[in-house]
Amino acid sequence: MSALKIDITAAWRESAPSAHVPDLLAEENGRLRLLTADLGMKHDYGAVGPVECPIAYDPVRRLAFRYVCAAGFRGRDFSQLRAFSVAREESYPLIDLPLNQWALWMLEWIASAQGHSGQLLGLHAADRPAEDRVVIEHRLFSLELGADQLRLRPICRDAYKPLAFSRRRGEFIFSGAEGIYLVGLKGERRLSLPHGVDVGGEGAAFHPLGAAQVVIGGDGLHLWDLERNLCRRLTRNGRYPVWSPDGQGIWYRESSADVHYYDYAKDATREILALPNQRHPEFWHARPVCLSRDGRYLATSLTEKVLRGVSQKGSATGARERVYAHQHQLLVLDLERKVYWSRSGYASQLCWAE
Repeated sequence: MSALKIDITAAWRESAPSAHVPDLLAEENGRLRLLTADLGMKHDYGAVGPVECPIAYDPVRRLAFRYVCAAGFRGRDFSQLRAFSVAREESYPLIDLPLNQWALWMLEWIASAQGHSGQLLGLHAADRPAEDRVVIEHRLFSLELGADQLRLRPICRDAYKPLAFSRRRGEFIFSGAEGIYLVGLKGERRLSLPHGVDVGGEGAAFHPLGAAQVVIGGDGLHLWDLERNLCRRLTRNGRYPVWSPDGQGIWYRESSADVHYYDYAKDATREILALPNQRHPEFWHARPVCLSRDGRYLATSLTEKVLRGVSQKGSATGARERVYAHQHQLLVLDLERKVYWSRSGYASQLCWAE
């Protein structure tokens, strides 16, 4: 049951887990874990390291994938893409990378339409020493299971961080210092967000049914029409949008302590759940919600930020600093039954093992 008080919209209630809820893969405290329907521990795969990388999943083989590296200075240093078997509760390396190379921010499993094994698609990073500095180079990569090396492709200039990928369209949304871009599978820039539109670039999502629309978060939610290259604002606030599978609405965050829903047909928003009395909201722990493939189950974490006092020692300017504590709650919502269940904990990455 809840350790933190949660305000949730009317008609919802706290409950025991629903029947037939799939297992959940969660990265907690730097370790990848397989959780049961009630969010209990089923298997601990071990440490995955500090690099931010999502969990990709192959539902046919019931294999999860993630980049992993050494978690600290002790022990052997390594850099590798790794597979995690949900059925056998074990893991093994797919490919070892040089220590100056890693994968981050994007990892997708692309199933093959011809019955082949499929492949991983992600963002590859490498540090390249220059005369007076180290240059970080980003490229797209793909990896077929069983292959002994990555296939790398360059990315167009200023495409720095991937925000979204569409399997249907074979396109990415990237952000950079100069704007937001639509990028093709060959790394080419296909479209740039119109100048003068400030969207922030904090998460994005393609329309789930393949329409030429992308919702981008940051300074509110913005809808980008890719055919006309027009962008309009949907909400005043909002980051990390996730489109519902039917395309009828968008889940998003206004802080680490809440979850909101935008109804596309009604052009209306509503708060679904939140932690009360958050006078100092922040986004540091906010992540996109994780929806099951059928859209029935939603998993996420909420974070409460509480002022604990003022430091006894002053900062460099002589001013005393406020000291905050964070408490976390991991939740699952059954959107069909309108019930939820939770436990203490925080997951930086989530993926349904369906």
